[in-house]
Amino acid sequence: MEEARIRVLSDEVVNLIAAGEVVERPASVVRELAENSVDAGAGMVSVRVEEAGLRKISIEDDGFGMSRVDAVLAFKRHATSKISTSSDLDSIHTLGFRGEALPSIASVSDISIVTRPSSSQLATAMTVEAGVVTKCGESGAPEGTLIEVSDLFHNVPARRKFLKSQATELRNVVEAVQNLALIHENVGFELLSEGRSLLSFPRACPLGERAAKVAGVGVEDLFFHSVAGPLGRLVFAFAAPHESRGHRKSIRFFVNRRSVNDRILAKALSEGYRGLLEHGRFPVAMLWLEISPEEVDVNVHPAKREVRFRDEGGIFRFVAACVAEGLSKAPWVRADESRGGGSPSVGEVAGYGLAGEGEGYGGRTRVAEALDEYAARALSGGVARTGFSTGGFRGSSFKGYGAALNFNERSSHVEGKESDRLTGDEMASPFGPLKFLGACDSTYLVFQTEDNKLIIIDQHAAHERILFEKLMESGRRVAGEQLLVPIVIDVGAAEMAALGERAQILESVGIIAEPFGQRSISINRVPAGVTALEAEAMARDALGGEIFDAHGGVEERRKELCERLACKGAVKARMALHHSEVRQLLRDLSLAKNPSHCPHGRPLVLRLGRPQLESLFHRR
Repeated sequence: MEEARIRVLSDEVVNLIAAGEVVERPASVVRELAENSVDAGAGMVSVRVEEAGLRKISIEDDGFGMSRVDAVLAFKRHATSKISTSSDLDSIHTLGFRGEALPSIASVSDISIVTRPSSSQLATAMTVEAGVVTKCGESGAPEGTLIEVSDLFHNVPARRKFLKSQATELRNVVEAVQNLALIHENVGFELLSEGRSLLSFPRACPLGERAAKVAGVGVEDLFFHSVAGPLGRLVFAFAAPHESRGHRKSIRFFVNRRSVNDRILAKALSEGYRGLLEHGRFPVAMLWLEISPEEVDVNVHPAKREVRFRDEGGIFRFVAACVAEGLSKAPWVRADESRGGGSPSVGEVAGYGLAGEGEGYGGRTRVAEALDEYAARALSGGVARTGFSTGGFRGSSFKGYGAALNFNERSSHVEGKESDRLTGDEMASPFGPLKFLGACDSTYLVFQTEDNKLIIIDQHAAHERILFEKLMESGRRVAGEQLLVPIVIDVGAAEMAALGERAQILESVGIIAEPFGQRSISINRVPAGVTALEAEAMARDALGGEIFDAHGGVEERRKELCERLACKGAVKARMALHHSEVRQLLRDLSLAKNPSHCPHGRPLVLRLGRPQLESLFHRR
């Protein structure tokens, strides 16, 4: 008889495969176990981690515990108390419903669990090693459950090898606990790392305070707008556009009390913000959407990070309209309306007495104050800049970088004297000797080559390339200016956790940032020529940006900051240059490694020969 080539996998291998889907990193374990605590009716959930969760994860709750029979069954695959029939899959109201979390975690770690229901005087104490129950007995313990996960991935070294640095993994744990705190405002959460408190959300802490703490803004700077419609109920929390970030981590979506990543919601949010944000900037925004369970499939992703809507078009229009309406009623837009009282709770979104449909909530009560602050920030980020009013680095703004463009006061005015502008003079350039013909719109420098070709150079992009390469080639800390009064900004716990890892990157571009209390950082030094608001934006982007690891990630983040620094310091469009400035620009451009494109990849030079010109004039 022929030997079968297809075989049934052992439970050990099956659990390891399931663990690969469910348990990606320590944050996955924290999320799964904490969700089980919430489903168990916990009023307080305490999370403790050591070495970012790789050595130990401890989660304790005061919910209803399990009997010995249930505790043993909980570690069996596809064992759950939350689903009985196939029809239950169409109306899931709980979080941890798959019945794979505990056996999957147990297959890649050692677990001890102590749990006691209210109906028992003694608790069940169990030890599970590599998926096998090795001890089961009784002990004294308060009502609730305590689970300790030790030596995560000790039997899967390949998985440990692909984890990020401890600082990055800890940041992911912080994000997981923050998301749970934003969904369940009637449950208290705390997170401790190496015995030090990182997060604390008391049970009495309202949603508005929690959201502001996570977003890293003041409670008075976060605004709420709620809407109820045929498709469901939605609460939109947002900060003013000047609080925007250079990364998407300031955006959070919650659907039926689940944190999700969804392209439909992301597009709807972007549509609602159309015209309010610069390209590459992302709002501080949170969306809580509550719809009928029959209208959304939450069982489409192993880690429950994605959902699928039955009516995607309807959800898109509903969310986009709510976002646009909320922004249109914001206090920096409408000075004739006062705002409502406190922020709504998630329970109100879920239909438990949502008041004031379509009204704004929370934040400031003094509209004039918000308007004044927004106007001041907008101006300071635009025309009224301190440090370099002309937009260029003046003299020795960056010490040690050689000759920078020596802009004088006349450079900031297009209406300079005609004698200040050079015409008909040859200048050395990376494209050979060029005859300067003039400037178009005080932005594009026009030259003629020796073989009668036309060269057009974008002065801003050219200067940006020069400054960027000088910053990158320094390889050392950029000289900065000590501030008489430090800039103090509120940050979220995740941003604070990232400061230790990313302070070195900020320092490499001249920004010195240090902790200032539990929820703030102080910026004590900034690069010469950079305003306080620009330094604050760069610090926030560095602390809250996409996760990067030690394999070249630090240098990549430094490169991004150098790009921004060069863009801020480069000569701006419509700023007329005179003889010495144009000559110096070409001289410095000749030393650049890539004199054809700016750091963002846009071309900075255009070359037109006789054939192209004749074609434009239909001469051939």
